[in-house]
Amino acid sequence: MSEFISLRDGFCKDLERVSIALEKSCWDFYTNSTPENMKKYEEIQEEYSKLFRNGDLYKKFKEIDKNTLSKHEQKQLKDLLKEFDEELNTGEELKALRQKENEIAKKFNSYVPKIDGGEVTKTEIFKILQSETNPEVRKKAYDAKIKGGDLIADEMIEFVKMRNNFAKNKGYENFFEYKLGKDYDVDLEFLDKLIDETYSKSGNKIKTILEKKQKELKEFFKIDSLESYHYGLLLDTNPEKGVNAILERHDIVSISKKMYKDMGYDIEELEKAGKITLDLFPRKNKNTHGFCFGVEAGKDSRILANLTNNVTSLDTLNHELGHCVYDLGISNSLTFLDKRASSPAVTEAVAMMMGDIIKTENVLAGIVPLELLEKFKATHIEDEAGFVAKSLLIIDFERQFYSNPEQNPKELWNKLTEKYLNRRVTPDNEWATIPHYLSHPAYYQNYFRANLMKVQIYNYLKSVLGNLTENSRSAEFMNDNIFKVGASVEEYDLIKQLTGREFSAEDFIKSLGE
Repeated sequence: MSEFISLRDGFCKDLERVSIALEKSCWDFYTNSTPENMKKYEEIQEEYSKLFRNGDLYKKFKEIDKNTLSKHEQKQLKDLLKEFDEELNTGEELKALRQKENEIAKKFNSYVPKIDGGEVTKTEIFKILQSETNPEVRKKAYDAKIKGGDLIADEMIEFVKMRNNFAKNKGYENFFEYKLGKDYDVDLEFLDKLIDETYSKSGNKIKTILEKKQKELKEFFKIDSLESYHYGLLLDTNPEKGVNAILERHDIVSISKKMYKDMGYDIEELEKAGKITLDLFPRKNKNTHGFCFGVEAGKDSRILANLTNNVTSLDTLNHELGHCVYDLGISNSLTFLDKRASSPAVTEAVAMMMGDIIKTENVLAGIVPLELLEKFKATHIEDEAGFVAKSLLIIDFERQFYSNPEQNPKELWNKLTEKYLNRRVTPDNEWATIPHYLSHPAYYQNYFRANLMKVQIYNYLKSVLGNLTENSRSAEFMNDNIFKVGASVEEYDLIKQLTGREFSAEDFIKSLGE
């Protein structure tokens, strides 16, 4: 056994124990954001940090000749040295950043929107913006949503500056570039090329799709100029409205579980075995977003969501269960550092592919009439265009704001909203309602890359398996060819190994049509 493997495996015994405890405490905090749970979460964050404050162990890892290691072991060593370096040399700053993040998260998670003095959930706001035709009611709902952003906007600006100071002490221009390189191993030049290629080759198609939808909204509201609160309405011409009306009378959790069972995943059995935990509906003091918590690879995966019986919630549940089955498919024989997805982008690609399946396959056949279902599935291209446009907005805003946090974020968000979404609206703090800016900085580029990856992955899987939800071997095939290797195979190597081609935007661009 090499010196590196001996040191790594010895250290990882404690690291695995504390990492599992940390993920569980994060789950407790996000599902019930009380001061007590925040305190416990911070205590375990501190315990995790202490593991990397062992100067003697850091020195031993630093002295290892990386040329004696495989390419993958070199990456593992680099990742470990990064965490040791952060804690030993900037541990107090990291602790301050974590505390500030938790304070802002508690404030945002505990915010209860109100309309005309009455409390509403964010799920109810979403439903209003999908179905309400009265502009005054829509504006009240939208304003209630944005007040959550107003509540934390000033603190977020200061937090961005705090993060930048930390990154500059590490030799980076700003925190966005630091996270991109250190946490996600994403080459900034490669990302720029991928964005430029996608935008240059699909931008006109995306703009045409957006303009068509905006024209329909203007005609419906009988106005020449749209504001933010006009967007999101499902018009009678949109088949999703009809599908939502049907899903209101159905249990989307059962639909999702059946979809997975048809692929070979028995979610109910996994629940009974304690491998999957589902916390799916809104309540006070619970984070209002949707997350999958991979507590322990192969053994314990959990979903936090805020569902209602509609298309968006069904997509969300299918998406998060995609993360779950990925986590549970990772082999227990791997070293702890490899007991995770190949990369954040790959697990997002799988999850997004699973979310798409209600439009790419026949999951809703027998529930939704055939004619309506075909129209509904045909809107998948519009979804793809809208998602990429919104992703580019979110990525570009974050990058530019970290580059210059002295600028007005409302004006920056508005300028980029016009560029990517073709919208000219009154500036507000919508940017501060994007949860990833707080909890997962620089993460959204993973969604963007994943959206390209998922098309390449799905096209290959379908060429082998046919419709995934009509082949009970799908689970076994994905487990064997994607999930079980965990992070032992790096993301672009895995894509090539699976599909036989280098990762690119080619399949996505073709999927939008001419």
